[in-house]
Amino acid sequence: MSLDSKTGQPKGFAFLHFEDPEQAVEAYQQLDGTVFQGRLLHIIAGSAKREDKLDEFTLSKLPLKKQKQIQKKSGATSSAFSWNSMYMNPDAVMSSIADRLGISKSEVFDPTSSDAAVKQAQAETHVIQETKAYFAANGVDLEALQSRDRGDTTILVKNFPYGTTLEEIRKLFEEFGKITRVLMPPSGTIAIVELSQVPQGRAAFSALSFRKFKDSILFLEKGPKNLFNSQPSSTGAVSTTAAISNTSSADLKQEREEDVDTSTLFVRNLSFATTNEVFTELFKPLEGFVSARVKTKPDPKKPASTLSMGFGFLEFRSKEQARAALAAMDGYNLDGHALVIKASHKGLDAAAERRKEDQAKKNRDRKSKLIIKNLPFEATKKDVQNLFKSYGQLRAVRLPKKFDNSRKGYAFAEFMTPKEAENAMEALRSTHLLGRRLVIDYAAGDAEDPEKEIERMQQKVGRQVNNVALKKLTTASERKKFNIGGDADEET
Repeated sequence: MSLDSKTGQPKGFAFLHFEDPEQAVEAYQQLDGTVFQGRLLHIIAGSAKREDKLDEFTLSKLPLKKQKQIQKKSGATSSAFSWNSMYMNPDAVMSSIADRLGISKSEVFDPTSSDAAVKQAQAETHVIQETKAYFAANGVDLEALQSRDRGDTTILVKNFPYGTTLEEIRKLFEEFGKITRVLMPPSGTIAIVELSQVPQGRAAFSALSFRKFKDSILFLEKGPKNLFNSQPSSTGAVSTTAAISNTSSADLKQEREEDVDTSTLFVRNLSFATTNEVFTELFKPLEGFVSARVKTKPDPKKPASTLSMGFGFLEFRSKEQARAALAAMDGYNLDGHALVIKASHKGLDAAAERRKEDQAKKNRDRKSKLIIKNLPFEATKKDVQNLFKSYGQLRAVRLPKKFDNSRKGYAFAEFMTPKEAENAMEALRSTHLLGRRLVIDYAAGDAEDPEKEIERMQQKVGRQVNNVALKKLTTASERKKFNIGGDADEET
C-alpha cells in the first residue's frame, strides 16, 4: 500500500505482485469492478518500477564533483551496515570537551606536542562512554548496534557541528513525516531519530544523506531493527518510568502466551538498579520456579563490580508453568519499570547458559595480552603506552617492524592482569587514533595454561625422538650377506 510520506495515511491505491501471471489475470477478472469496504475497486495492469538512476554515459558527462556526490548518495541508500556505529566528528568531540571545561580548544591540548593525538583519543573515549551510558538509560540496546539486520525507521545522525540542538535535528527530519523520538546525548556529537513509518524513514535517509548542514556534511546510518527496548513517551524521549504501551489487545496477549514453547523466559526493560536478589525474590513464589538471573557486564570504571544490562532470564520446570508466569507477570511494575516478558528463543536453559558464560569468562581471563590492529604508521610506542596505561599497569608494549625498519601497522600491549586488558579493550574499541579506528582483540599467542603448554612441547619432542630411533632400528635390520662356520675357502 502506498502511504503519504508526511501523514502516514494510505493514498488510496496499492500494488500487488503475483508469482504466476495467470493468477494475476484471474484476480483481475474476478475482482475488477467489485465493491470493497464501500468502494468500487478499479484494477489495471501495473508497469515495471521506474528507476531514476543515471547510466554510466550520462554520469560521465557531469562534473567530477557531481559524479562523486551522486555515487556517495547511491551507496548510502544501498548500504546496510557500518563498521563503526559510534563514529563522532573529532572537532565536535574536542569542542564538547572544551566547552564543558570552559576553555578554548587550543587549551585542551597543544597541537605542537607529540602526544596531541593521544589526548584527542582519550577525549573521544570519554565522550563515547558517556554517550553509551546515556543511550542505555534511554532504552537503547547497545548490543543491537553491532547487528547487521538494519531497519528503515531508525536513523543514526553523525558528523554534525558541535552546538547543534535537538530541536534543529527534529526540525530537519520533520518535513519527511511524524517523528516518534529523537535522542541526543549531552555531548551533542551524535543523535538517533526514529520515524513512525517505513516510507518516511526511507525518504529522509535518501534525501539527507551527505547533505550539507551548517559547515559540515551529514553522515547517516540506518539503525538496526529492535534498537529500542522500551516504548517512547509522548514527548519523543524515553521515560525510565514509562509503562507498557496500551496498544496491545487481549488477542495479542493470548497469541503471545500460546507462542511459549520453552521453559525459559526472556525479561527486558529491567531497571539498571534491580539486583539479582530482588529479581529472584519477585518470581520465586511462582509455581515451577527454578532460577532467575539478571544479565550483567563488568564495570569499566570499577573493575571489581558489575553493571546490569537491563534484561534477564527465568527458568521454570515446564512449558505450561512458564506460560502461566508470562500471563501473570507480563507488565508487572518492578522498581518503576514495566516488565516485558516473552519466550526465550535461544534453546538453552538458564543453567546451561550460565555454564557457557562461566567458561567463556574463564577463557577470557586467561589472556592479558591485546593486539591493536589498524594502528597508524605514524603512531609510536610512547603513543600506545600513554593511551593504554590509563586502564592498568602495562607489562610490555611492542610495535613489530619490517626489514626496512618501517612499522607493520599493529602493536601488542600486555597488562599485568586479564581484568585490566578487558577494561582497555571495552573502552577503546571505538576510539580513533590519528584518524584510524583502533581494532582491538585478545592476542592469540598466550598459552591457556603454562604447565600444559610445557607438557605438550615435551610430548612433541618425545614423539620426534621416538620416530628417529624407530627409523634407525628399521635401517639397521636390513638383510646383509655373511658366512656361518668360518671362511668358505678354508681347506679341511
